[in-house]
Amino acid sequence: MIKYIPNLLTLLNMSLGLSSVLILLQTDHPHKSIIAISLIILGGAVDFLDGFLARKLNATSNLGKQLDSFADIITFGIAPICLVNYVSASYYPALVVLSSLIFMMAAAYRLARYNMNDFSKHFMGLPITAAGIALAIYCGIYPLWSTHASNHATTTTTILFIVVLSMLMISKKKIQRIAS
Repeated sequence: MIKYIPNLLTLLNMSLGLSSVLILLQTDHPHKSIIAISLIILGGAVDFLDGFLARKLNATSNLGKQLDSFADIITFGIAPICLVNYVSASYYPALVVLSSLIFMMAAAYRLARYNMNDFSKHFMGLPITAAGIALAIYCGIYPLWSTHASNHATTTTTILFIVVLSMLMISKKKIQRIAS
Protein backbone atom coordinates (compact mmCIF):
# COMPACT_ATOMS: atom_id res chain seq x y z
CA MET A 1 0.00 0.00 0.00
CA ILE A 2 2.85 2.41 0.79
CA LYS A 3 4.13 2.12 -2.80
CA TYR A 4 0.99 3.94 -4.02
CA ILE A 5 1.91 7.11 -2.11
CA PRO A 6 4.11 8.60 -4.88
CA ASN A 7 1.35 8.18 -7.49
CA LEU A 8 -1.21 9.68 -5.11
CA LEU A 9 1.11 12.67 -4.64
CA THR A 10 1.43 12.93 -8.43
CA LEU A 11 -2.36 13.11 -8.69
CA LEU A 12 -2.35 15.80 -5.99
CA ASN A 13 0.21 17.73 -8.06
CA MET A 14 -2.08 17.45 -11.09
CA SER A 15 -5.04 18.63 -9.01
CA LEU A 16 -3.10 21.66 -7.82
CA GLY A 17 -2.26 22.62 -11.41
CA LEU A 18 -5.84 22.21 -12.58
CA SER A 19 -7.09 24.16 -9.56
CA SER A 20 -4.74 26.99 -10.54
CA VAL A 21 -6.33 27.15 -13.99
CA LEU A 22 -9.87 26.91 -12.59
CA ILE A 23 -9.20 29.75 -10.14
CA LEU A 24 -8.10 31.94 -13.05
CA LEU A 25 -11.40 31.22 -14.80
CA GLN A 26 -13.43 32.52 -11.85
CA THR A 27 -14.68 35.97 -12.77
CA ASP A 28 -15.25 37.31 -9.27
CA HIS A 29 -12.55 35.62 -7.21
CA PRO A 30 -10.35 38.16 -5.39
CA HIS A 31 -6.57 37.64 -5.49
CA LYS A 32 -6.91 34.82 -7.99
CA SER A 33 -3.46 35.34 -9.50
CA ILE A 34 -1.81 35.06 -6.06
CA ILE A 35 -3.76 31.86 -5.38
CA ALA A 36 -2.85 30.45 -8.81
CA ILE A 37 0.85 31.25 -8.24
CA SER A 38 0.72 29.62 -4.79
CA LEU A 39 -0.90 26.47 -6.19
CA ILE A 40 1.80 26.14 -8.87
CA ILE A 41 4.59 26.57 -6.31
CA LEU A 42 2.89 24.08 -3.96
CA GLY A 43 2.65 21.72 -6.94
CA GLY A 44 6.44 22.03 -7.26
CA ALA A 45 6.92 20.93 -3.67
CA VAL A 46 4.58 17.98 -4.17
CA ASP A 47 6.34 17.08 -7.45
CA PHE A 48 9.69 17.00 -5.66
CA LEU A 49 8.22 14.89 -2.87
CA ASP A 50 6.58 12.32 -5.16
CA GLY A 51 9.82 11.70 -7.07
CA PHE A 52 11.87 11.59 -3.88
CA LEU A 53 9.50 9.10 -2.23
CA ALA A 54 9.24 6.96 -5.37
CA ARG A 55 13.04 6.53 -5.36
CA LYS A 56 13.29 6.01 -1.57
CA LEU A 57 10.42 3.51 -1.46
CA ASN A 58 11.69 1.75 -4.58
CA ALA A 59 8.29 2.47 -6.10
CA THR A 60 9.36 3.86 -9.47
CA SER A 61 7.42 2.52 -12.45
CA ASN A 62 6.66 3.34 -16.05
CA LEU A 63 3.12 4.17 -14.99
CA GLY A 64 4.43 6.61 -12.38
CA LYS A 65 6.78 8.20 -14.91
CA GLN A 66 3.97 8.74 -17.43
CA LEU A 67 1.55 9.97 -14.78
CA ASP A 68 4.17 12.41 -13.51
CA SER A 69 4.59 13.83 -17.02
CA PHE A 70 0.83 14.33 -17.38
CA ALA A 71 0.76 16.12 -14.03
CA ASP A 72 3.79 18.23 -14.97
CA ILE A 73 2.31 19.37 -18.28
CA ILE A 74 -0.76 20.63 -16.41
CA THR A 75 0.88 22.15 -13.32
CA PHE A 76 4.07 23.54 -14.88
CA GLY A 77 2.98 23.97 -18.49
CA ILE A 78 -0.69 24.85 -18.87
CA ALA A 79 -1.21 26.57 -15.50
CA PRO A 80 1.75 29.00 -15.78
CA ILE A 81 0.88 29.84 -19.40
CA CYS A 82 -2.73 30.57 -18.38
CA LEU A 83 -1.35 32.72 -15.57
CA VAL A 84 0.93 34.67 -17.93
CA ASN A 85 -1.94 35.33 -20.28
CA TYR A 86 -4.09 36.45 -17.33
CA VAL A 87 -1.64 38.87 -15.66
CA SER A 88 0.17 40.39 -18.62
CA ALA A 89 -1.34 43.47 -20.18
CA SER A 90 -0.53 42.37 -23.65
CA TYR A 91 0.92 44.99 -25.97
CA TYR A 92 1.55 42.27 -28.58
CA PRO A 93 -1.23 39.74 -27.89
CA ALA A 94 -0.44 37.55 -30.92
CA LEU A 95 3.22 37.28 -29.89
CA VAL A 96 2.29 36.40 -26.30
CA VAL A 97 0.04 33.63 -27.61
CA LEU A 98 2.78 32.45 -30.01
CA SER A 99 5.40 32.38 -27.24
CA SER A 100 2.88 30.50 -25.04
CA LEU A 101 2.49 27.88 -27.77
CA ILE A 102 6.26 27.61 -28.10
CA PHE A 103 6.52 27.08 -24.33
CA MET A 104 3.92 24.29 -24.42
CA MET A 105 5.58 22.56 -27.39
CA ALA A 106 8.98 22.77 -25.68
CA ALA A 107 7.48 21.40 -22.45
CA ALA A 108 5.83 18.47 -24.22
CA TYR A 109 9.01 17.72 -26.19
CA ARG A 110 11.14 17.87 -23.05
CA LEU A 111 8.83 15.51 -21.15
CA ALA A 112 8.64 13.04 -24.05
CA ARG A 113 12.45 13.02 -24.34
CA TYR A 114 12.72 12.49 -20.59
CA ASN A 115 10.30 9.56 -20.65
CA MET A 116 12.19 7.82 -23.45
CA ASN A 117 15.60 7.86 -21.77
CA ASP A 118 17.25 7.17 -18.44
CA PHE A 119 18.09 10.43 -16.71
CA SER A 120 18.28 9.05 -13.18
CA LYS A 121 21.51 10.92 -12.35
CA HIS A 122 20.82 14.17 -14.19
CA PHE A 123 18.27 16.10 -16.20
CA MET A 124 18.80 17.09 -19.82
CA GLY A 125 17.63 20.64 -20.21
CA LEU A 126 15.77 22.73 -17.68
CA PRO A 127 13.09 20.63 -15.96
CA ILE A 128 9.56 21.77 -16.72
CA THR A 129 8.98 22.09 -12.97
CA ALA A 130 11.68 24.76 -12.73
CA ALA A 131 10.44 26.53 -15.88
CA GLY A 132 6.84 26.57 -14.66
CA ILE A 133 7.74 27.82 -11.20
CA ALA A 134 9.99 30.51 -12.71
CA LEU A 135 7.10 31.65 -14.88
CA ALA A 136 4.73 31.67 -11.89
CA ILE A 137 7.17 33.76 -9.82
CA TYR A 138 7.60 36.10 -12.78
CA CYS A 139 3.81 36.54 -12.83
CA GLY A 140 3.92 37.43 -9.14
CA ILE A 141 6.54 40.10 -9.75
CA TYR A 142 5.00 41.36 -13.00
CA PRO A 143 2.34 43.64 -11.44
CA LEU A 144 4.98 45.29 -9.23
CA TRP A 145 7.17 46.48 -12.08
CA SER A 146 4.62 46.74 -14.88
CA THR A 147 3.21 49.92 -13.33
CA HIS A 148 6.65 51.56 -13.70
CA ALA A 149 7.43 50.40 -17.23
CA SER A 150 5.74 50.76 -20.58
CA ASN A 151 3.41 48.07 -21.94
CA HIS A 152 5.86 47.61 -24.80
CA ALA A 153 8.76 46.87 -22.42
CA THR A 154 6.83 44.56 -20.10
CA THR A 155 5.26 42.56 -22.93
CA THR A 156 8.59 42.27 -24.75
CA THR A 157 10.25 41.07 -21.53
CA THR A 158 7.47 38.55 -20.97
CA ILE A 159 7.79 37.15 -24.49
CA LEU A 160 11.59 36.93 -24.24
CA PHE A 161 11.39 35.23 -20.84
CA ILE A 162 8.97 32.61 -22.14
CA VAL A 163 11.13 31.93 -25.20
CA VAL A 164 14.33 31.66 -23.11
CA LEU A 165 12.65 29.19 -20.72
CA SER A 166 11.45 27.20 -23.75
CA MET A 167 14.95 27.05 -25.22
CA LEU A 168 16.40 25.98 -21.87
CA MET A 169 13.86 23.16 -21.55
CA ILE A 170 14.82 21.63 -24.91
CA SER A 171 18.55 22.24 -24.56
CA LYS A 172 20.91 19.29 -24.22
CA LYS A 173 22.69 20.77 -21.21
CA LYS A 174 23.02 18.26 -18.37
CA ILE A 175 21.70 19.50 -15.04
CA GLN A 176 22.51 17.58 -11.87
CA ARG A 177 19.56 16.37 -9.80
CA ILE A 178 19.10 17.92 -6.36
CA ALA A 179 18.14 14.61 -4.75
CA SER A 180 18.91 11.26 -6.35
